[in-house]
Amino acid sequence: MPIVSDVKTTCKKCYSCVRGCPVNAIRFEGDQAELMKEECVQCGFCVNVCSQKNKVIRSDRSAVEKSLRNRRNITIAILAPSIVAAFEEEPNRLVGALKKLGFDQVYEVAQGASMVAREYAKLYREPISKPMLTSPCPVIVNMVERHYPSLIHHLAPIVSPMIAVADYIKKQQKVSSDIVFFGPCVAKKTEIDKEYAQNTVDYVLLFSELKAMFDENEIDPGKVRPAAFNHFYEECRGQVFPVAGGLLKAAEISTDILNNKITVVEGKKEVLETFRAIEEGKLEPMLIDILYCKGCIDGPDFFHDNSSLQYRKRKVIEFANESIAKRAGDPERPVKKNKVQISRRVYYKTLQQQRTIPSEEEIRDILAKSQKYSKEDELNCEACGYETCREKAIAVYRGIAELQMCLPYLLGQKENEVYYYKKRVENFMESVKEIDDRIIGHSDAIRAIKNFIVNASKTNSNVLLLGESGTGKTYIANNIHLCGERRNEAFVHINCSAIPKELIEAELFGYEEGAFTGARKGGSTGKFQQADRGTIFLDEIADMSPAMQAKLLQVIQDKEVQRVGGQQTIPLDVKIITATNKDLQEEIKKGNFREDLYHRINVLTFTVPSLRERPEDIPLLVEYLMDKLTKKYQLPLKTVSKEAMKVLCEYKWPGNVRELENLLERLLNMVEGSQIREKHVPLHLWKNENINPLANEVQPLENLLEKVEKETILNALKSTNNNRTKAANLLRVSRSNFYEKLRKYGID
Repeated sequence: MPIVSDVKTTCKKCYSCVRGCPVNAIRFEGDQAELMKEECVQCGFCVNVCSQKNKVIRSDRSAVEKSLRNRRNITIAILAPSIVAAFEEEPNRLVGALKKLGFDQVYEVAQGASMVAREYAKLYREPISKPMLTSPCPVIVNMVERHYPSLIHHLAPIVSPMIAVADYIKKQQKVSSDIVFFGPCVAKKTEIDKEYAQNTVDYVLLFSELKAMFDENEIDPGKVRPAAFNHFYEECRGQVFPVAGGLLKAAEISTDILNNKITVVEGKKEVLETFRAIEEGKLEPMLIDILYCKGCIDGPDFFHDNSSLQYRKRKVIEFANESIAKRAGDPERPVKKNKVQISRRVYYKTLQQQRTIPSEEEIRDILAKSQKYSKEDELNCEACGYETCREKAIAVYRGIAELQMCLPYLLGQKENEVYYYKKRVENFMESVKEIDDRIIGHSDAIRAIKNFIVNASKTNSNVLLLGESGTGKTYIANNIHLCGERRNEAFVHINCSAIPKELIEAELFGYEEGAFTGARKGGSTGKFQQADRGTIFLDEIADMSPAMQAKLLQVIQDKEVQRVGGQQTIPLDVKIITATNKDLQEEIKKGNFREDLYHRINVLTFTVPSLRERPEDIPLLVEYLMDKLTKKYQLPLKTVSKEAMKVLCEYKWPGNVRELENLLERLLNMVEGSQIREKHVPLHLWKNENINPLANEVQPLENLLEKVEKETILNALKSTNNNRTKAANLLRVSRSNFYEKLRKYGID
């Protein structure tokens, strides 16, 4: 059984495990996060961050308990120096509690740490020709062997304190023995399986497992008679190993800030940065005391510990100081014990899995699927667990990540869905009204629009709406749907110009699972299928590419769709409405639009009149829009003077109804008082200078100049889309002067 394994639970796809994993050794299979055991470095942090308890750590407790019951061999406990930070009880009482459990001997791994420290002191005294990584941390060793094999020759060939002490003890035993290591590190469970660690430690248990054993056997360490550790070596120096830089302290290597031949690295981010720096040749030869955690007192078994890291550090240091002081006053302290040597040497292996690397084109293609078309689109937010969008794209290529893991992309998709359902609700609410209430105006043009809506809604024939931007083509298409028999089914609106050409086929027709790299599990229905039995409105159809036009023509002719990557055709029952503000006849002459498609969609055609063609409707539109806007923004209702209305009716309205609505919204917000007068109307709406309202009344010259200045500033802001810097440049005034004018006239 692997050290860390998966439990089939309900994965919520929070990606906490991916973000916590230093090597992204987690794949998503369907709706389940799964460890890639051949790439996992056994740091154990994915176990702690998973709220669904989807990951578990293998326990050897049953085997240890069986060994304790077997009296034909002896069972020996070796305790990591960090144990003083894991238990409140004094260490000698823990020794007594362990012996009450049945352990025959109890050693401090600090003894092995002292042995190891002496080896590092020797290594440091020798000339160092390259960056040298210390190797007591098994996560660091696993990362190098599995993911950074080029750094193997940078690992110090020295065993860890656990292996050093266990190896010596085993060789001194005359009878069969089982050695059990207790510590906070999950990766220690893998270290004992390495070839160079054979016949040393038999089992590894976490401190939490030891606490469980005490509880189940009703042993309170605080009430147990103290007992002494077994020891064979001067262990005091090694007791500081659990804190960052403890190895250097134990080896009596100066950690002076001016010593550029040593450094201390701790924590996931710093470890990864150090590995990359060595690979890129950016580090000078030095000894690097490196730990994946912030010292062993920050190991995964301390994750749920309520104490602070500083508190645990203080406990370790206090115990080390007490031990040093105690032995300094012990006249019977053995003086020959420090001659014990480490006889076991370590050797590392390249365990990296072979990977297929995608081409740059394939990476760009995957990025485009999640709407990342340029470097600016690559946010590198790390919400998916990968440091960069490119790394995540490579993971999608390898089949271990999904497109939907990208939070900005997912939010965009959800926003589209919210918009879609919001529009459905709005459409339903609109459908309760009579058509006369929905279409504002009494002109001949409005009557023609209403007649066309009624006639078009009675049939399933294709509809083509022509006309300028802002004339209300979308509104007319929606009303055709609401007035017809399909009113209770979906009305799907697609802006063809807003969808990238490489995505529009999948967007319209859907795709099957595996149709392309990063395709969603189970595939996706397209907009045509979503509009089945309802209406699909293809706005700006003239902006669709000729290649896509050919595929659309086939769908319209056959009344069926085939998903991207699929083999089966799906029958459709959908009403098709298209619209454009371009002259399709001219587009056909230019070769931009297929003539055969034009004849397919040009069945029921209507050119929506511009607002300037029906000026008599403007007063009714103004009244309707003013009422709508005051309710929407909770503004006080205002009236429009006859003179101001005359100006509005005489203006040509190139932006049509949309421009009118925007103007009224602005006036409702900016005009003080209860009436919008002719002087409030922007200057560019005036037909000629002779009817300028500023010339119709006698007033102080200063007031007149201020009104002209204010109106000019507003026009400059409007022409630059409210870009204040551009507006100031346009008016040729300094930014400070421009902002002063804005404050003067109360322009937000």
